[in-house]
Amino acid sequence: MKTVIIAVVTTLATTFAVSRFAPRLEARSVRIKAAWAARDTFSGHVLTILSATARLQYMEPAEAPEPVRSRLQGELDRWGEQVEESTRYLIDHVEQYVLTYPSGPLDLQQLLTGAVVAARGAWLTELQVVERARRVQALFEPVQGIFFAKNSYRVRHLADDRRRLQELLRSINDAGQDPAGQTPTPEGTTPPA
Repeated sequence: MKTVIIAVVTTLATTFAVSRFAPRLEARSVRIKAAWAARDTFSGHVLTILSATARLQYMEPAEAPEPVRSRLQGELDRWGEQVEESTRYLIDHVEQYVLTYPSGPLDLQQLLTGAVVAARGAWLTELQVVERARRVQALFEPVQGIFFAKNSYRVRHLADDRRRLQELLRSINDAGQDPAGQTPTPEGTTPPA
């Protein structure tokens, strides 16, 4: 009889606890899934920016013969459009993914917001596409290390990546200097050798 009473009390307590807390857990689950989806989208755009800016920097269509040159120029335009779309998405939806990271002592939210705003500003400048790509890539490389690298990399390089990103953002805010430390080249001119 004692065993039956214990079983009934346990069942009633479990039923009460599940009915009391299950809706909260379901609501929390939806928010957690939305936060991870926002982070995944953010990660995808960061990877798109890093790969497209790398391709833009290392492709030289001027050195190719004419039929190939026009095709290469089309590829360059397409990659530039990928950076345009990704930086636009990131700045337009910053609140969806920035708030999924802690703001605490590492100040990740402020760093991420600053990197996104600076990258969009760098992409909108009148500089040559190669120079804009170099600047945007310089901003997003530490972002990749801080937010998306493997834990083993993060443990060793988090402080360095944070410091590098803070220095890049500081250099941009201080009189509009080049974040990568090179002389800017306006559109239509050739960079110094």
